[in-house]
Amino acid sequence: MANIVGRTAARYSTRAQNRIVERLRRAGAIKPANATAYAPTARGERRLLDRMVKFGAVVTEAEGHYWLDERALLNFRKEEVARILGAIAVAGFAAAGAIALGR
Repeated sequence: MANIVGRTAARYSTRAQNRIVERLRRAGAIKPANATAYAPTARGERRLLDRMVKFGAVVTEAEGHYWLDERALLNFRKEEVARILGAIAVAGFAAAGAIALGR
């Protein structure tokens, strides 16, 4: 069960990251001078964009204008994988505890 949840969470996060990253790359927004307007419509993408900005993988040049920091993106992706694996581990421990208490 945890494996299915993990794969689904990782797949969604990766797809959302790829949509944001590809949008910025297609616009040439890989340096401050080329910052582009971007406003994700999906709530999950908005939250992910906020996390990426907070981390520094995506930089806000002006209100609603962003550019992609490729170096920071590599580190962000590593942190995202660790975050997802941590959530899966917590869910697994909770399930194991529930099973143990049920006996």
